[in-house]
Amino acid sequence: MPSKFKLEVSVIIPVYNAEKFLQKAVESAVYLGEVGEIILIEDQSPDNALALAKELEKEFDKVKLYQHPDKKNHGAGASRNLGIQKASCEYIAFLDADDYYLPNRFVKDKLVFETHDNCDGVYSAVGTHFYSQEAKNDFFEKGFGYQEILTLKGEVPPQELFAVLFNRHQNVTGEFSTNGITVKKSVLKKIGYFNTALKLRQDIHLWRRLAGFCNLYVGEIVTPTAMRGIHASNRMTKLDDHKQYIDLWWQSLKKEFKTKYLEKSQYDIFLQCYFNYLASQPNKIIAVKSLIDNVLKYPKITRESYGDFDFNFWKVFGKNWLTLHLISFKNRLILKK
Repeated sequence: MPSKFKLEVSVIIPVYNAEKFLQKAVESAVYLGEVGEIILIEDQSPDNALALAKELEKEFDKVKLYQHPDKKNHGAGASRNLGIQKASCEYIAFLDADDYYLPNRFVKDKLVFETHDNCDGVYSAVGTHFYSQEAKNDFFEKGFGYQEILTLKGEVPPQELFAVLFNRHQNVTGEFSTNGITVKKSVLKKIGYFNTALKLRQDIHLWRRLAGFCNLYVGEIVTPTAMRGIHASNRMTKLDDHKQYIDLWWQSLKKEFKTKYLEKSQYDIFLQCYFNYLASQPNKIIAVKSLIDNVLKYPKITRESYGDFDFNFWKVFGKNWLTLHLISFKNRLILKK
C-alpha cells in the first residue's frame, strides 16, 4: 500500500553576491518532488543577482522572491529568518546560493520523518565542490581537509547528537552542514531562529541549540546529498573573520542553554567545552579565572575534561615550574572532591 506521508519542503536561499551560482542552486532544487517552494531572499547583493532572481521567479512557479522591508543588507542569518517567516510548507531546508542539491537530497529524509513520529529534523552528508584549483589549495592549506565531506562518522540516537557536536562522544565524531538538514517549521518557532548578532557561525549555533532541545535523526550520512561550493569569495576560509564572533558564539549559547533549562547531563558537556575555551584565551586573567571557576564550582566536570583543559591552559601560559605545579594542585584537588 503506498505511503500517505508527504514531505513538502520550503527551501530557503539567501542571495548575496551570487550571480554566478544562483541559477545552478535553484535548478538543483526546483525539480525535486519534495520541494514545494524555493524562497529567495535577496540581501542587497552588489552584483546582478537581483535581476537574475527576478528571472528565475518568472521562469519557475516554485520560486518566490523577497527582499528585506528596507531592501538593505542584513546578512545570511536575518535572510534565512525572513525566509522561515515567509515559508508555507511544514518542513524547512536551507541552501546557500553558491551550493547545490544532489538528486537524493530528500530521499532518506522522507523515510525518517515517516518512520519516527517524534522526529523534529533530519541531517545528512554534504560534499564539497571546488570552483577553482586555487580555492581547493587554500581550503586544504588552512586545515579544512577534514571537512571535505561534512557528516557524522557513525549513527547516533538523537539524545547523543549533542555530545557528538561538542566532540564529547566516546565513539562518534563529525558535523553536518546547513545544506544537509531538514527541520519542521514548528520546531524553529519553538527553539528560535538564527542569531542575527552573529554574522558568521550563526548556522552551527542553531544546530547546537536544536541538538540540545530537539530530536534530530540521522539521514544519509555516507553519500552526500548536497554539495558545498568553495571559491575565492567564501568567508568560511577567512579565519580572522570568524575570530571576532567566537566569544559571542559561546556566551550566547551559554545563555540559551541556561535560560531554557538544557538537560543537566548535556549542560555539563557544554560547560566542559565552554571552560576549555575560556582556558585557552590569550587574556591570561580570563584563563586564570576559568581555572579557578572550573575547580571550585565544577570539580566533577573539570575531572572529566582535565586533559583538554590542561592542554589549553598550557597553550596560553606555557609549561614551566609554576604552571606545572598549578595544574598538579588542581588535579589533586578535584580528585578529592
